[in-house]
Amino acid sequence: MAVRKKAKEPDWTKIRAAYEDVDVPLAETADKAGLNSQMLIARARREGWRPRTAPPKAPAPAAELTGAQIKPSSLATRLKRLIAREIETIEGESAKKRDAMQKERDARRLSSLVRSLEKLNDIKAAAKAKPGKKKEEDGDELRTELQRRLARLVTGGDADGVSGEPRATGN
Repeated sequence: MAVRKKAKEPDWTKIRAAYEDVDVPLAETADKAGLNSQMLIARARREGWRPRTAPPKAPAPAAELTGAQIKPSSLATRLKRLIAREIETIEGESAKKRDAMQKERDARRLSSLVRSLEKLNDIKAAAKAKPGKKKEEDGDELRTELQRRLARLVTGGDADGVSGEPRATGN
């Protein structure tokens, strides 16, 4: 009678690690283990191994919307498009199909979008005002006013001829 050799048990910890590594093809992992892909998948399901799906990659932010590079002009354009789409959607729906609550929600959503656009336009206008020059101009005006007042104090009176001395009160 022939004695049958017992097959060597595969190293399931290594197989599991290779299976859970999404960079290694499933067929390659199965071949190294001496199994077919279906048997490997069945064992993974039975033992609750981590699925072979790659973690979802976060979408890269648009270059114009990252950090300090936010461009109000592009945001304004996007907001205008969004408002136009919302209006088209509302107009496309039959007024009879929409109840009062839906109409109220639509009105609030449009109102919010319009307010956002107005705020963005205010930000754009403030950015165009060049705050550095305004402060410099204010400083010049302040210096001129101070010089005028100091000159009045030095001469002993103001523009109306009144001295800078306190008035005597009483008898």
